[in-house]
Amino acid sequence: MTQLYGERPHSRQSRATPTKHPSRCAGEMTAPRARSTPSPLRSPDRSPDGPSHARASANRATRLDGLDLARGLAVLGMVVAHLGPPHPGFDWTRPESWSAVVDGRSAVLFALCAGVSLTLMTRSRPEGAPGAADLVVHRRRVLVRAVALFVLGSLLIALNTPVQVILPTYAGCFVATIPLLRARTRTVAAIAATALVIGPVCTAIGRSLLHDADDPIVHGVLLGAYPGIPWWGVVLVGLLVGRLPLRRTRLHLVLLAGGITAAVVGYGGGVLARAALGLPPGTASPSGSASAGSAGGSEPASGTTSGAGAVGGLPDAGPHLVPKGGGTLEHPGIDWAGLTSVQPHAGSTPEVLGALGVAVAVLALSLVVARPAGALLAPVRAVGALALTVYAAHIVVHAALDAVAGDRWHTEWRAALLVIVGAGLLATPWRRWLGAGPLERLVRRTSRSLDGPGPRSRPH
Repeated sequence: MTQLYGERPHSRQSRATPTKHPSRCAGEMTAPRARSTPSPLRSPDRSPDGPSHARASANRATRLDGLDLARGLAVLGMVVAHLGPPHPGFDWTRPESWSAVVDGRSAVLFALCAGVSLTLMTRSRPEGAPGAADLVVHRRRVLVRAVALFVLGSLLIALNTPVQVILPTYAGCFVATIPLLRARTRTVAAIAATALVIGPVCTAIGRSLLHDADDPIVHGVLLGAYPGIPWWGVVLVGLLVGRLPLRRTRLHLVLLAGGITAAVVGYGGGVLARAALGLPPGTASPSGSASAGSAGGSEPASGTTSGAGAVGGLPDAGPHLVPKGGGTLEHPGIDWAGLTSVQPHAGSTPEVLGALGVAVAVLALSLVVARPAGALLAPVRAVGALALTVYAAHIVVHAALDAVAGDRWHTEWRAALLVIVGAGLLATPWRRWLGAGPLERLVRRTSRSLDGPGPRSRPH
């Protein structure tokens, strides 16, 4: 039988009182056996390099490198979208437009990884079945984490950059996911599919009816650039993916095939639907991943998206906010044609499904290559491990550049490249020696602040 650390075998014969050996004559006593105690200088959970290094090593041992890699790619993609210069809509034949591939899709990958992380953080330990007390603790931690993310997102919004901050939508999705943390897989899948199909319709109707509402919850979580219902569907898909055995290579290939299929069905279906309705397919997003400068229409008026340099105009709420027909700025109608758009941040079912397929495929590829290309991709994985910190930092950098340089920096790649390189150089040693990033550690401690003794969240 396997011994536990510090447990003495044959407890009856290892007590301090001496016992007679059965093979020896009466009266001959055996010497008492010395107790096995851990050294005061080296405990089993302590590293010789110090407690911080021990915690960092433990975290790395339990993390999925592929998930960190995918999350790092998502954050760096948003850095390109927000800090890079304006670019044309994505076109394979125009190399200058290739950076547009990150528009919208990076944020969807970020949300997918958030759903996977929720599962990994809240699943029960391998040695026992989940108990009611554990579930209550996990739900409370997710709720507190959501509040912390909403507060942080509100602070970033207060910097008044043109970047549409995704954290308030994250917070809303986390709260909505709490009842489903331990729900049956079939139930979660049905709700996710419903959110992805019905959510865009609800968003379009809501933007028409509540266009003049001042409530930040309405515009920041439900109807903004990242509309809550369809994005909740993305998080739920991540919740389902997190329940899979993500260390199996065969599953990685299945996820890759499934992601490619979903991308083809989403984007291809949207293009075919627009062709059937006699609508132009469109070549650009009205906004990229930052803020929109488009004045309306279900398709943009020009062939460029607004990178970091787009200012003014309307918030990036997708093409549904101000339809080309059926309404005005003051009283917008419902843009039914916009529900077939495949442009980034359109929020339509084809666009969300296509971007979700790309995100699943990128996650699958990340799981495949993370270990073989370990040293080469270590900086990107480190950025993924400190994703919240790097995300917040790039918005702070955006605000600082706006304050110092005005609009001049928007036309160059310098800011985006400096942030990307700087994030990798700083995140790599931080993750190696200190583990979780500053904001990750703050959110984690906040989520545990109301706890008594309970299960520990996994470091994802």
